[in-house]
Amino acid sequence: MGASVPAVMPDYPIIEAQFFGRVTKEAADEAVHEILLMAAQLDVWNVLTDCTELLWTPPITNLSPLADALNDLGVADRFRQALIKPQDVTAAVAVGFWETLGANRGLAIRVFRDRADAIIWLTS
Repeated sequence: MGASVPAVMPDYPIIEAQFFGRVTKEAADEAVHEILLMAAQLDVWNVLTDCTELLWTPPITNLSPLADALNDLGVADRFRQALIKPQDVTAAVAVGFWETLGANRGLAIRVFRDRADAIIWLTS
């Protein structure tokens, strides 16, 4: 359980990844690193993160350094991340906190209940 290997969606300039089950700090850090590496290599900064099946996350205090590192990349004007909200209430709180951290740093990060709405926002 953890995170999928990110891939570019066939029909859109969007990198897609999935977080599911119990995600450790190490798995989350590795997945974010892979997503950002792919984004830089392909110059694709729209990210769709499906968290529907996410059950557990590391403590939300671990998210602040990730948000700071993302902000420090200097791509805030191009980076957009749409997250599909987890069904698990505790995981949904963590995903909502990530959205707030992003907003506080000027990053376009939004949580959606629906995949189609997330894709529309990313491609608009």
